[in-house]
Formats: sequence, C-alpha cells, structure tokens
Amino acid sequence: MVERLIDVEKAASSNLASRTMMVLNFFLLCVCLVVLLFVLLFFLAQIISIFTADAPFVPIPREIEDKIIESLKLNEDSVLYDLGCGDGRVLKSAVEKYPNIKAVGIEIAFIPYLLARFKTRKNKNIEIRREDIFKTDIANATHIFTYLYPKVMEKLMPVLEKKCRSGTRIVSCDFEDKNRKPTEIIELSKNNSGRGKRLIIYSL
Repeated sequence: MVERLIDVEKAASSNLASRTMMVLNFFLLCVCLVVLLFVLLFFLAQIISIFTADAPFVPIPREIEDKIIESLKLNEDSVLYDLGCGDGRVLKSAVEKYPNIKAVGIEIAFIPYLLARFKTRKNKNIEIRREDIFKTDIANATHIFTYLYPKVMEKLMPVLEKKCRSGTRIVSCDFEDKNRKPTEIIELSKNNSGRGKRLIIYSL
C-alpha cells in the first residue's frame, strides 16, 4: 500500500513537472514570436522608408563612379562629404584614388547606413554617421557629393551656403537646384540603367 502511494506521488510529481515545462516552453515560444514580430515590423518599416523618404536609396551606377571622383577635383587634403551616402560606394571609390583624404558619409536610413558601415569597415579614413543631412555638422567640408531629388536639393542648398566655407565644391548627380545657377554641367554618356546622366557642379 505504501509503495502504491509512493508511486502515485511520483507520478503526480512527474506530471506536474511535465506540465510546468510545457507551460514554460509555451511562454518562451510566445516571447520569441513577439520579439520576432517586432523585429520583422522594424525592418519592414525601414525598408519602406528607403523608398518613401525624401531621398530614397538609389545606388549610383558603377560605371560613372570614376567620372564623379574626377569631377570632384579632390586632393590629398580634401574633406569629402557624401550627403545621403547610401551604401558608401562613392566614398570608397574616392578613398581608393586619394588614400589620404578624410571621407564622411551621412545616411539617415537604417539599412543603407548598416550597408555603408559594413562595406567601409576596413577604411579607417571613412566615417559613416547616421544623421539628418540638414542637421549634420559639415563645417569642415571642402567637397560635397549628393544624389538627391530636386526638391531636396532646393531645401539643402541654402543650408550648405550657411554651413560650408567659401570655395566648397558641390557635385550633384542628375538633379539640380533650379534656384541656383551651377558653375558647370557635365553631360555623361548614356548607360543602361538610365541613371547618372549628368553631373551638376556648384561652387560656394
């Protein structure tokens, strides 16, 4: 009789332990699913913002990178800013040609920012900052590159005039500020992507 009671108690204890483990596992599964849902929603929001922001992430065509670097007219003492730098490809090209320059990329969108940080991780003289292009400190810039929509350029140019030193060279790909006369417009040969058709130069 005593042995039966002991067996019953053991069975009850075992069942209780099993139920406790099941409840715990179910709770952990729910927590993981909630965390995963939030992560997915976060990245979905970031992806949507890439294409709906004032300056959506549209990579520069590889075939015009050399022309961009040439038009910037950099030297070894240059401080180059890429406002809305995307994945940082222009900065990498510039540093490859001018290893001693300081290059700074400003990118507010989370995913392109991460891409730029990853791709430039081995370039010690490239700094990638997740900041608003209208609010970031660009006082030390000698050269600026942009690939931004016309309405953004029209908002940005007055900011650049206030913040940048005299003589700062600005190169914009494709889009210009209709309120300002450029110093020069460089027409580029047609490419298959339909992007990167011309470079608009401003000198402050």
